[in-house]
Amino acid sequence: MKTIGAFVLLLSAIAPASEQPANGPAGQSYIPLAAVHFLLQRTSERITVRATVTRNGTPLYIEDSSQAAAVENVPPQDLKIGDQLLVSGWPQEDDRGLVIRNASIRFLWPGIPVVPLALTADQATLGKFANSLIEVQGKLVDEGVSNRENWLQIESGNQKFLAHFNSTKASLLLPRLERGSMLRLRGICSMRPEDTHYVGGFALLLRSAEDVDIVSGPPWWSPRHLVELGIIFFVLIWAAHAARLKAVGARFRTIMEERARVGHELHDTLAQGFAGVAFQIQAARNNISAGDAVLERHLHLALDMVRHSHTEAHRSIIMLRPQSLDEATNLEEALQQSIQRMTEGCAIHVDFGVNGTLNGLPLVVQDALYRVAQESIANALRHGHPRNLQVNLDYDPAAVILRVADDGSGFEPSTLDGSGFGLSGMKQRIRALHGTFTVTSRRGIGTQVRAEVPRRSVSLSRLRWTFNTYWNYCRRHWRPRASA
Repeated sequence: MKTIGAFVLLLSAIAPASEQPANGPAGQSYIPLAAVHFLLQRTSERITVRATVTRNGTPLYIEDSSQAAAVENVPPQDLKIGDQLLVSGWPQEDDRGLVIRNASIRFLWPGIPVVPLALTADQATLGKFANSLIEVQGKLVDEGVSNRENWLQIESGNQKFLAHFNSTKASLLLPRLERGSMLRLRGICSMRPEDTHYVGGFALLLRSAEDVDIVSGPPWWSPRHLVELGIIFFVLIWAAHAARLKAVGARFRTIMEERARVGHELHDTLAQGFAGVAFQIQAARNNISAGDAVLERHLHLALDMVRHSHTEAHRSIIMLRPQSLDEATNLEEALQQSIQRMTEGCAIHVDFGVNGTLNGLPLVVQDALYRVAQESIANALRHGHPRNLQVNLDYDPAAVILRVADDGSGFEPSTLDGSGFGLSGMKQRIRALHGTFTVTSRRGIGTQVRAEVPRRSVSLSRLRWTFNTYWNYCRRHWRPRASA
């Protein structure tokens, strides 16, 4: 059947115009657009076709039931899409499709617009549907304006092409288009280089804003949305981290206030009680009869024990009531005041040195170093009986280093069994901050305590703890529940 139809079409193309069976108004004959191809193989002569307007402008695009063509070198016409025309002119066919030049146009009557042919981008690139009204789907890649013409760059499969607007007013009626949206477009399939701009094998000439339909919006995992989600997630993590820092600071302030309260209680009860007992023993010692050597020796020993216990209680109270480490007092000032109180009245020379600047050291690190320094100084005064004491605080970019050294009696490190509450407490404080704690000593030479806390590990450990906390929370609450 297809062979017979093609044969009949060939006969209609090569027959003289006077013998054409299809006649227009006033007996004017015309041929279908598909027959022009066969006519050009035999001769080149002026033809007349009847077709429907598919796009008005320069050039003018027409189409009948068999093929489409572009009409060039015609003045602008007051035509509408769907109008029926008689077009007479000189045909030419090349890679751009069928073109009719130097044509005269005669309006017949208003008609029904041609239904676009649904194609894929790969099919449109073949060139068989040049100048035809087609419908193509694709993803919006880019858009812009050049030479007072709006254009859309569309990607469909492995093909890219441009969709043009002749009128900038038409673009104002377009819906809001987002890159990555899936669009359905209707327009003339043009193979002309001035339309394709060598972006793809063809270009789509849109007629109005109604030729663009949004099939679906861009996917939520687009780069822009991923960046926005990342920013939101970072802000939430940072807010949680800041809230945790405030909570830790408030907790430390509460602990220090409680220590201060306990120190006041001990000072008002235990310390005052030792002072009263010492006063009574001294009074009894002064009132004993002469020659009672045994009783005098026992009272002297009891008085020394009370005085020693009073001194130890005083030192414990000092450690329980330190200067607050807050925004108003930094670590250096607190250490100076603590050293002055603890060594007051002692024949000891103290050398306190600081290298570098504080630069916003977290409160938890300041408190840990403060406690280690207090405990180290108290141990040196209690057990070493030194003449010189050296305390150094170094603020390096990567770590904070505390050194407490004395020239006291010292001890053998091998004799330590790790049961001492002071040393174990200092180790736990520093190791909790991912730092290192070492004690070196030699009998008769002295002791040195060194604590080093890395700055980065503190910040990273806090951030890691915050992230792990939120991750575990999400796993517990977002885990899909098993169906009953």
